[in-house]
Amino acid sequence: MSIGWHASTPFARTTLLCVLLAALGLITFTGTASAQATRGDFTFQNTVTFTDVSSCTGLTGTGVNTATTVGQFVATGETFHVHGNTTQVYRIDWSDGSYLLSRSPSHFEFNTNSLGQFVSTEVQQDPGILYSADGQVIGRLSVFTLSHMTWRDTNGNGQPDPGEVTASVDQFRVTCP
Repeated sequence: MSIGWHASTPFARTTLLCVLLAALGLITFTGTASAQATRGDFTFQNTVTFTDVSSCTGLTGTGVNTATTVGQFVATGETFHVHGNTTQVYRIDWSDGSYLLSRSPSHFEFNTNSLGQFVSTEVQQDPGILYSADGQVIGRLSVFTLSHMTWRDTNGNGQPDPGEVTASVDQFRVTCP
């Protein structure tokens, strides 16, 4: 089951948020090298409708996913850290009338420093319950995701280029009923 892993997914939004916050952090580095730590909180929520194809059955479906993200950032002048949690609550209605309900929490962290070193990690455990068209439990699905990247922005363009990534881990496992 792919669960609509596209640009509006929490990982993509988290990555975008981290890049934006990193830019803020790098701006902070230029003028506050000896300043105190600046802390802040952020919260945002987004609802998307998507189409999906089940990795378990091959059925097509339409889903609605509401993702709520809560986190904190800390800028010290030399380092910038972001951490938080995203909880997705979604339903996918499959073409045979069956449907999936899930509440999927994830945790993310992002660190950067004034030398252009970036470390990002996100872990998600997604337990879902699959129901028949008449509301009977058919089984339980499990989706596990782990993403980690370490890179050094040697050319200063703000994006990972060949040779700059020193560690990259992407795991995606689906357990079907």
